[in-house]
Amino acid sequence: MTNTRTTARPVLGRVLVAAGLLAPVLQVLGSWAAESTRLVVLLGAFGAAWPYWFALCVLCAAGVRRLDVRRGVRETVTVLCAAGAVLLLFFRLVLFDVFSGGWEETQRIAAPGGGDRSVRIEQGSAMIDPLWRVSVVDGSGLTARSHLVASYDGNTGFHAVAWDGPDRLLVTDDGGTTTITLDPADGEPHRTIGTG
Repeated sequence: MTNTRTTARPVLGRVLVAAGLLAPVLQVLGSWAAESTRLVVLLGAFGAAWPYWFALCVLCAAGVRRLDVRRGVRETVTVLCAAGAVLLLFFRLVLFDVFSGGWEETQRIAAPGGGDRSVRIEQGSAMIDPLWRVSVVDGSGLTARSHLVASYDGNTGFHAVAWDGPDRLLVTDDGGTTTITLDPADGEPHRTIGTG
């Protein structure tokens, strides 16, 4: 008679390893879908890769501990996964804001005439240099889409953005004021401004 507990361990181990290996694949596919559709909910869920690589490390370490493999293999894989998880946490907690920009929404301005369109201003930093991102958010809830309008690094200063009608923005920076026309259907800009 087969003990169900001993047969459940390798099955659970295989499921955990498979889930761990699929986590980065899910992130790549989700990131591609987010960039293609510009849906805000997908951009938020798949924008950072580190949680999916952390899941790979944790799930594979937990899964390999339950597999019927040689002890040396099991411990080597567990140590490698634990080291990867520690490095990822160190990167996220200590270095992430230095390299990622640490974006924070500082202002949101609704489009004139109501509707579900607004311009969002985000500020971050790269080491000591300020960064700015200006984007249009069209729609609300799960169907909201975000389109980048302008990005600035520390060398070119962003000053302001204002609506000039429901489908036009005035973006002011060190170089002057630029008019950005938006697609009336989905808010996508016909051109972008970028220095960062």
